[in-house]
Amino acid sequence: MGLIGGEGCVAAKSREEPTHASSRTLPNDQNELLPVIPALILSPAPGPSRVPLDAHDKPRRVLIADWNSTLISVSMHGFVESLDMPSLVSRHNLCRPTAPAQESVDDACILHTGDSSVVVLAHAREEKQISYLISQTCRGTSRRVVDRPWNKTKKGGTSVVSTMMQPLMFASGGHDHAVHLWNLSEDLKNVSSTLLAIKHTSVIQSLLPIRDTSHKLISAGADCNVHLWDLSSERVVHTFKTSNSPYHAHKTESPFCTLLEVGHRDLQFELRDHRMVPEHPAERFGFYTTELHGRFIKGDTWSHFFASGSRNGCVRLWDLRNVRKQPAFVSCFSNDQVVQVLKTESDLLAFSKRGDVMKLTRSHMNA
Repeated sequence: MGLIGGEGCVAAKSREEPTHASSRTLPNDQNELLPVIPALILSPAPGPSRVPLDAHDKPRRVLIADWNSTLISVSMHGFVESLDMPSLVSRHNLCRPTAPAQESVDDACILHTGDSSVVVLAHAREEKQISYLISQTCRGTSRRVVDRPWNKTKKGGTSVVSTMMQPLMFASGGHDHAVHLWNLSEDLKNVSSTLLAIKHTSVIQSLLPIRDTSHKLISAGADCNVHLWDLSSERVVHTFKTSNSPYHAHKTESPFCTLLEVGHRDLQFELRDHRMVPEHPAERFGFYTTELHGRFIKGDTWSHFFASGSRNGCVRLWDLRNVRKQPAFVSCFSNDQVVQVLKTESDLLAFSKRGDVMKLTRSHMNA
């Protein structure tokens, strides 16, 4: 039975036995080798295909800039690079921190306004918890630091940031369990924040803006609570608990449905219909693995597809209309993790922990 129908509705179904995408499960990660009809074909990118990284650094987030076919890569040590598409060659460095070893960037997002792009960084530290880079077509790049109000009885640092649907607005979540909304001024020189009355008891791990009947913000915490905050009424209108810690929330074809990546060894993904009984996901699926993904491994959704990486270098492609069908997968990296899968306008990209990049063709993705 399909999950997401032609009108974007999740079909009600039995919740007694959550499903795997494959009909048989092998011990450890051997089910990476199960024969499938290939839906992805490897297509190496021309020229160098590597995110620039210093020693002991790790990629944290790769963002899509809407100018000049450019990607923005952000590393754990705070290096921000622009990468040309489709060659993935480094164009220029947007930020080079003075003390990289002291940096710990947890997340990043990007805002667009006129001829400028604003890259927001979430720093896992007590001072200067948020910074943003202003990249302007004719004026180069400048950087500003934001003082985030935080609960000093708890751990400091910003754990996640997310672009909102409203212009010049982003949201942040912290290690102190707090969620803020931020507004940039038109000249990008000033920023103001509002603390939202969202109650989490652990670190915020994912924020996702959606619009169903109104603008909402989904916040997912390590306390297994997922809250839907309504921006117009300024209150939490829906709450549900996940089976394990949710790492990431993704949009789907339906504005009422959200896909969550959670901390499981065999049912890592949950589809949630916000209109259904909150105690149960509409669907659970995944694959068997010996290690949890962790919150620094992130997949991506588009149309009715979901692509996810794994710790052993493989990428799986799921059709959300029928998650009981075994997903297609390809092995991208040998002995390295896939830390992010990113869908661009023309390609599907996989990024490894060491900074390698693999481009996957779209030949069967629109079937």
